[in-house]
Amino acid sequence: MKRFLPHSIAAIFFLALLASKFDSKHGFSELAGFGEDYELPQISALAEQDIYKKPNSTGYDGQFYAQIALDPTLRDPLFEEAIDHPSYRARRILLPSLSYALGLGKPTAALQIHSLFNAFCLAACGLLLLRWIPPGTPENFARWLCCVFSMGALESVRYSLADLPSATLALGTIYLLDKSRGRLALFANTLAALTKETTLINAALFLVPGSQRLKQFPLRKRLTAGLVAGICASAALGAWMLYVSSVFPLTINSSSNIGLPFAGLYRGIVDSVQQLSANGFSDRYFFRILAIGGLLFQLVYLLAKPAPQSRIWALGILYGILFLTLGDAVWRGYWAGCRIALPLTFAFNILLSDKRKPFFWSALLLTNLTLVHAIVRWL
Repeated sequence: MKRFLPHSIAAIFFLALLASKFDSKHGFSELAGFGEDYELPQISALAEQDIYKKPNSTGYDGQFYAQIALDPTLRDPLFEEAIDHPSYRARRILLPSLSYALGLGKPTAALQIHSLFNAFCLAACGLLLLRWIPPGTPENFARWLCCVFSMGALESVRYSLADLPSATLALGTIYLLDKSRGRLALFANTLAALTKETTLINAALFLVPGSQRLKQFPLRKRLTAGLVAGICASAALGAWMLYVSSVFPLTINSSSNIGLPFAGLYRGIVDSVQQLSANGFSDRYFFRILAIGGLLFQLVYLLAKPAPQSRIWALGILYGILFLTLGDAVWRGYWAGCRIALPLTFAFNILLSDKRKPFFWSALLLTNLTLVHAIVRWL
């Protein structure tokens, strides 16, 4: 059990962070991301709740998903005014609907469950990661810690967002594929599509042979598995979006979320340098530079160490390519980029070689420095 002592200490520290977001009046609703300065109306089920609203803030995206959790049928007439880009938010229905179901349809319970769902996902993610990062060495504990306390993971918990749950389902899909549990892997992959639409790219994981020999898992079989996975995920999301379209006009969130490769990264770095030069130190812009640089290094490392039979490597490459295309809207708050690229961070931390200790520790620490800022933002 001594092997798990550092993991236990880390878990206690996270529980302390989580407890700091609780109060007897509002429960854990601070994690829902409501701001007192947000001017849109609220759906009727929310108006009846005593929720925490962050002072001098317009809140964050979690406040929209929390309202969906109170009425996942989307039939409240105020939804279209209460949620920015309602059809875009409504795509990510799995967490809100599960929160509603587990809360037995009671708004107070559904809100608290939704606020804590990411915390449970972080626990599940931490356990899953032990498959690839077994305890017992300082290097492996550091890898694990840089995953579960990464900016992408903690920000998803802090605002009840879809990024950590979708990344956890991606790891679960890989775990099930590695265990030759194809049907369960297919189910997990389909659930991921209902959690966050970008996970449709995860169907490519079914094309990777994994630890199995190519003769046991030939290309033809892998192509069939990938096609079926893509069809199932697309069909589930498409069926739900067909329902959403009967309630709201279909829209996209913002064309500036995705752009030409490297363009958003370049402008993000240039803007950060200009802001720091003009106004002095700002943690927002300083850590944005570190985040973009660190994620670029993580992707370059994976490309330099190709492992086409590894599903973890494939996951990192998929989200690394997505990371390169992230636009200006994402980098305004750089933590959004860290959330989207979370599977890339997982893959890098898992696969980083520790044969050369100086390089290992330098690469691990320097590319995960935003972990410090992630913890500070909780305090």
